Formats: sequence, C-alpha cells, structure tokens
Amino acid sequence: MARLKDVMVELQNEIYRAELTLEQIAVKYDVPMDWVDTAFAEVLEQAYEDYDMGDVFLNEFVEEDE
Repeated sequence: MARLKDVMVELQNEIYRAELTLEQIAVKYDVPMDWVDTAFAEVLEQAYEDYDMGDVFLNEFVEEDE
C-alpha cells in the first residue's frame, strides 16, 4: 500500500511539472493509465480548491475596501 501512495505522489509531481503527456508518464513509471488518470484528477481537484479559496479571500478583500 505504501508503494501505491508513493507512486501516486510521484505521478502528481510529474503532472505538476507538465513536461510529459499523461501517456508518457504511465510509460515512465510503468503504471496503468488508470493510476495516472486518478493522479491527474487529484491534481485538478487540488487546483480547483486552491483557486476557489483564492476567490473567497479575494471577495472578502474587495468587500472590505467598499
């Protein structure tokens, strides 16, 4: 189980670097494409959450200025 978690972290880091396609990442790490798809979905979810939190803080800042 620890190996899977370690591999998922590596896949996510590789996705963040954006130097390879998802297919190339699967080949590089010799993992099923499903794993890469899952890692990609987690990266997108985290990016969405980060963006969403930024909007919340920005909206609060703008409201305070008015």
